[in-house]
Amino acid sequence: MRIFNGGNMVSTAVMASLITVISILPVQRANAGEDFHLSLGYTGNAYQDTTNQDIKAAVSILIQKVAWKYFGKSEAKYYDSVSEMASALKSGKVRVLCGPPEDFMEMRKHVPVDPILISASSSGHETELLLLVRKDSDIRSLADLKRKTLVMPYRNPINSMFHIWIETLLMRDGHKSIETYFSVVKNTRTTSRGIMPVFFRQADACVVTRHIFDLAAEMNPQIGRELVPIAKMSKLSQGIISVDRRLPDEVRDKIRQAFLTLHDSPDGKQLLLLFQVNKLIPFRPEYLTATEALFAEHQRLKTRFDQRARNSRN
Repeated sequence: MRIFNGGNMVSTAVMASLITVISILPVQRANAGEDFHLSLGYTGNAYQDTTNQDIKAAVSILIQKVAWKYFGKSEAKYYDSVSEMASALKSGKVRVLCGPPEDFMEMRKHVPVDPILISASSSGHETELLLLVRKDSDIRSLADLKRKTLVMPYRNPINSMFHIWIETLLMRDGHKSIETYFSVVKNTRTTSRGIMPVFFRQADACVVTRHIFDLAAEMNPQIGRELVPIAKMSKLSQGIISVDRRLPDEVRDKIRQAFLTLHDSPDGKQLLLLFQVNKLIPFRPEYLTATEALFAEHQRLKTRFDQRARNSRN
């Protein structure tokens, strides 16, 4: 199987994916009182719109403007992986983590973090995944896609919701993995870039969010008429902002307030627009239930397949 990479745009559910870590470091003033130094970090596997350098520059400038009201000086940091972020939090270099739900669920295995906010698009805090094909094709189910071509967003493909969902569907039907089922998988930098290859018959299927599909169909109604979903997964969560449990309540409250009011200022709106998010809302445990269930089922099925493989070798 071959894997290709390409594409250049941003998807709806990746706002917090682009902002991946925020830290609060105390800075003593010459006079009485205390200020905080806001240090923001992010990972390259989170963003799907522009080059790393473009994102770094935009985030660095905007976070300084937005953070000044609450924290004074601020800076943006880049991390190569979730494990690097976990190490940074353990050492006290970062205190607030922001990212896609799969990053949060991996992070909480290694560091003590509490989710406080979740990102919301114009359609709400939930996201829905679709497996799209052409209506005029002979593909009516996942079974019809065996040895066909699939397009998926690139974001950390092995652990992304897109990858986990499709592989879970395959394992339910007795197939081990995406790599062994499809003839070609093309990874795009953005969710939206996956639609056009299917529309122009250059690929057989793609995985996108409902929001991206609706936006594409609004811009080009022919897309909405000619592409149809053969599988759906709803009630999945979007980006999550979590904090170090060791932070004082007053600092946590300040962080929460700063992000809840992002959409009220021009600079905050620009920051959210960069990540295609309307606003942030308070996190509730039930917002993550469907996503946790999906990843748990994937792990159970994978463990079963691995056990069968070990037994067959004995």
